[in-house]
Amino acid sequence: MSEKVEKQEKLNYKRTFLIGFGFMGCMLLWSVYNSYVPVILRGKLSQLGIAELAGSHAWLAWLSVPLIVNAIMTIDNVFGVVFQPHFGKRSDRTRSKLGKRMPYILICLPICALFFTFVPVAATVRAAGLSILLMMAVIICFNFVMSIWRSPVVSLMPDFTPSELQSDANAVINIMGGIGQMVGFVVGTIASTLCGLLGFKVLSANLKAGTNELGEVLDANGNVVLNAAGEPTYVNYTPVFVVAAVIAVLCLVVLYFFYKKNKQYDLSANVGFESETGEEKKEKIKIKNLPITKEEKRSLFIMLGSLFLINNATEAIVPNFTNFANDTLKVSPIYSTLMMAVFAVSLAVFGIPAGRMGRKIGRKKTIMIGLGVIVAMFAVYLVVSQILPANTDGSVNKFTWIILWVALVVGGAAVGCININTLPLVLAIGGREYVGTFTGYYYTATMSASVTGPILCGLVIGLFKEDYNFMFLFCAAFFALGLLAITGVKHGEVAKGEDTAWLDEAVQNADD
Repeated sequence: MSEKVEKQEKLNYKRTFLIGFGFMGCMLLWSVYNSYVPVILRGKLSQLGIAELAGSHAWLAWLSVPLIVNAIMTIDNVFGVVFQPHFGKRSDRTRSKLGKRMPYILICLPICALFFTFVPVAATVRAAGLSILLMMAVIICFNFVMSIWRSPVVSLMPDFTPSELQSDANAVINIMGGIGQMVGFVVGTIASTLCGLLGFKVLSANLKAGTNELGEVLDANGNVVLNAAGEPTYVNYTPVFVVAAVIAVLCLVVLYFFYKKNKQYDLSANVGFESETGEEKKEKIKIKNLPITKEEKRSLFIMLGSLFLINNATEAIVPNFTNFANDTLKVSPIYSTLMMAVFAVSLAVFGIPAGRMGRKIGRKKTIMIGLGVIVAMFAVYLVVSQILPANTDGSVNKFTWIILWVALVVGGAAVGCININTLPLVLAIGGREYVGTFTGYYYTATMSASVTGPILCGLVIGLFKEDYNFMFLFCAAFFALGLLAITGVKHGEVAKGEDTAWLDEAVQNADD
């Protein structure tokens, strides 16, 4: 191993920044996928007549388009739980001229990008049933291939960074992931502009237009736009997905040439895989009987329950927001993704202040403040949107718009207060010795909610006649339940003057 690596005292920011291009491409694809796929699926399922089917059979009264869409949108979370750990471990054992991780990324990212572009292409098939079958095949393939290379791309940073510098490196990686997410939020605008410049005026205009629940393009008066044959016009989102896929592949190109030039700095390159010893297995068995008090165990169980409730709410927002904006606000998915960017920016900007609040007034209090604020904002929006009359075109009035924008900005900061402090609180209950175990508990609670949250929210929206405003009712209720639960947590704070360096490092590593 290079002496230069062993003697490194400062983080090489340029190198870490270039490593982050892989994670940037990953987050870019997810950003576009979560924003546009729900809209496409909703249109196709509505064309198929799901609502009519449910209405004609009493035993299917619970079935709705939002429920099915949200269930499909949990596939990535299920695959993440099932496949990501497996391929992460396989990459640990891989040996090649391109190191442990790059073979997975080089092969799977382009395949993933290809499947990604086929999603809107499958949606262009006229027969709704066949179109949905093709889309499902592509979506499943995309999610599976993504689960192969996602863990390896996240593991690149630790491979190139000594453990004492990984906290700083993780901050850089998260910034790159945030950039990828932001690019995903504006890629629709980029695609629409490119279509206009290339002469595809109708395609560009359609991307900017609003649609009804069938995915038909609407004009400024809310009327369905017809083509030359007198048939409804549908939005073709292929340019958005193609632009996103091209940018993701360019990220891979940057990462490949970086690795080729800097593979001598890969700290894991010459580290052999060793099977687990009997002592290590024995230690894992001992961990099951954690040496914490009954009161601490009670706090742990209550905190995990609270996390499950909170994440049911947060995970429900993403797959429903574009359809909410299209139905209630009468804006296109391109515009709604810009609104989501405002929420994301607010969350990111308030990350550092939220951490400071947690240290100054306590993690539990900071989380409770965040929960209280977001419950209040969502409840106010829901009440205002239901009381004040809508505009003649069915969109919300100006005052409701103002409340919504305030809710996005303030809500992003509130979620920051929650997200930044929940994992440290859980880890602090377990202590330095059991970081891995308690990190596992944390992700069990949050990943379980990532599956149940969208499905339950879709069920609620369907019960309220597909009124996406009731997404806010669902989220407010689960945030409120999480707030109520967390009042029973009595542990997880760090005493004044206590060394928290281990905790900060554990949190950063868990975020990886």
